[in-house]
Amino acid sequence: MKITGWGLIVGMALAPFVYAPGFLWGTTSAEFANWCIGPAHPESPYEGFHPYVFMVAVLYLAWAILLIRGAKDPRANAALFDYGILANVLHASLMIPQAFIYPNEHAHMWADVPLLLAVSLILWIYHPNRVAPEYSRA
Repeated sequence: MKITGWGLIVGMALAPFVYAPGFLWGTTSAEFANWCIGPAHPESPYEGFHPYVFMVAVLYLAWAILLIRGAKDPRANAALFDYGILANVLHASLMIPQAFIYPNEHAHMWADVPLLLAVSLILWIYHPNRVAPEYSRA
C-alpha cells in the first residue's frame, strides 16, 4: 500500500513533465497537439493551469495519503484497494467513448486509459485479500 501511495504522489509530481497537456494544458504548439494529442483542449484563462488537472490531482493525492496511512493494517483497509480498482476501471470505461466522441480527447486512449487500467491491474494483483488469504480465516 505504501508503494502504491508513494507511487501516486511521485507520479503526480512527474505528470507535468511526462504528460504533455499536464500543467501546460493548452500551451503546446498546434503542430505538436495535432500530431500527438489531437486538437488542443480549450485554453484556461490562467495560462495553461487548467482546473481539470488540479481536480484529478487532489483526488489522487487524497487516495495516496489514505493508502500510505492504511499500510499499517492492509487487511483492515482493503476497501482502499477496492475503491482504486473500481474508480480507475470506471474512469477508463468512461474515457474510452469520450475519446471517440470528442475530438480533443484522443490522447486519453494512449495515455490515461492504459495507465488507469494498469493501476487497476496492479491493485487487483496486490489486493490484501489476494496476497494474504490465509489471514482471512482467523
